Amino acid sequence: MKEQDSYSNSERVRTPVGRFAPTPSGELHAGNVLCALLAYLSVKSRGGKFLIRIEDLDSVRCPTCSAQKILDVLGAFGLESDETPLWQSERSCVYRAKEELLRRKGLVYPCFCTRAQLHAAEAPRLDDGGVVYSGVCRALSKDMAAEKSKTRKPCLRVAVPDMEIKFRDGIAGELTQNLAHECGDFIIRRSDGVYAYQLAVAVDDGESEVTEVVRGADLLSSTPRQMWLMSLFGYTVPEYYHIPLVCDPAGRKLSKSEGDGITRRLAASSPERLLGSLAYAANIIPADEPVSLSELTKDFSWKKVPRTRILLPQSLM
Repeated sequence: MKEQDSYSNSERVRTPVGRFAPTPSGELHAGNVLCALLAYLSVKSRGGKFLIRIEDLDSVRCPTCSAQKILDVLGAFGLESDETPLWQSERSCVYRAKEELLRRKGLVYPCFCTRAQLHAAEAPRLDDGGVVYSGVCRALSKDMAAEKSKTRKPCLRVAVPDMEIKFRDGIAGELTQNLAHECGDFIIRRSDGVYAYQLAVAVDDGESEVTEVVRGADLLSSTPRQMWLMSLFGYTVPEYYHIPLVCDPAGRKLSKSEGDGITRRLAASSPERLLGSLAYAANIIPADEPVSLSELTKDFSWKKVPRTRILLPQSLM
């Protein structure tokens, strides 16, 4: 029988704790900084705490120098963490403990499927480019898994229930996802031993007692998986705000690889000028003009933020 679960923090009273969690695979662009700004303003406008987490699970793609540049850019805007930034690359032991907890619940199994096999399968596609996993390796016996391990190192998947996760996003509204049919068993540890995004994010948000998550709409489909994991681990599930796609004035999606980095704009302007343009794009202030972080904190309201795509003004290009 299909299970159903709903999540709401509306009746909980907790000190607001927000976070910005960049992946240091390249330079921040204006959309990234706007996300950090909204996360900061949301909690600071209510006397809360702002945290920064460096999501550098993949050390090859995420060198330390790139992470430091991100922290420098955020610092230039005054978007500084109230605690020492958390580095995911230093937290493997924490994730391993949660993996063991899932093992004890009988939810973890090895998967030997290749990327080519997954994409060749006739299965629904996910928003992040993956596919809904069929669960083919879930049925492997221990002997069969041991035999396959001789020629291929497996990743680890967690078996999800036939459960509907219902929640209200602060931007997108009421949403429902069936874990089994719209997500499937997902990876918690890659075949190279690196812990996967879904597990690490759920653990870190829970351990940091984050009360609200502000991030891009491209991560909306990941939310039910993380909420389910957090409930298994005994964490309080945060509120979520998935901001719309941020585009240039012509409607093109911003990209680090397309030269949309914020650093050169910061070098040619002042933080206050760029903050004003970002706040104007998000409807927080009525005019594209310089503004201080403290002024924005006084004026912030989620009711002002667009529910559809956000177009940056020409001053940010």
